[in-house]
Amino acid sequence: MAKEKSDGKSAEVLPSPVVKLPPIPKGKPRSCAKVQKRPLNRRQPPASSNSRIIYVSPSTPFMSAVKRVQKQLNAGLRTQTAAHKNASLGSRIRQLERASASSGEKGSATVTVMGTGRAIEKTLSLASWFEQAGDYEVEMRTKTIGTVDDIVAEDDDGEDESRVRKLSGLEVSIRLK
Repeated sequence: MAKEKSDGKSAEVLPSPVVKLPPIPKGKPRSCAKVQKRPLNRRQPPASSNSRIIYVSPSTPFMSAVKRVQKQLNAGLRTQTAAHKNASLGSRIRQLERASASSGEKGSATVTVMGTGRAIEKTLSLASWFEQAGDYEVEMRTKTIGTVDDIVAEDDDGEDESRVRKLSGLEVSIRLK
């Protein structure tokens, strides 16, 4: 919706105002309803074994998360280069060459670290640690995640409702170089 100035030129377009959620109903007692938070909706596990997701909370120990990511990356590396026990030397070499050629592509093993809310700081420090290590490619993306909260009425006559709340999140993809 453009506003016009008195001289006939159109001014800048103003964005629509932010729509807030309606307030929680209150009655004579201090509050007649409580907000009950549900756990976050997590993604389905990936179909390919090349991509793993690790969720980080604010209380996750830093080095435990680092070791968990390294363990997942090493496990992905082992499955890519596994050879048959009775394979000849030539076939093992060809398999290693194919694995090294495909590891430079996007198909190599990737570990995704997710953190929301207060865990964003820990997720960011994990990304920084792997970036400084030098052996890893680190890619960061910010996200907005919708989660559902239930509003539970304490009165018998009140009806329960639910509303969607938005959370900030950080997604870090880590792969070996």
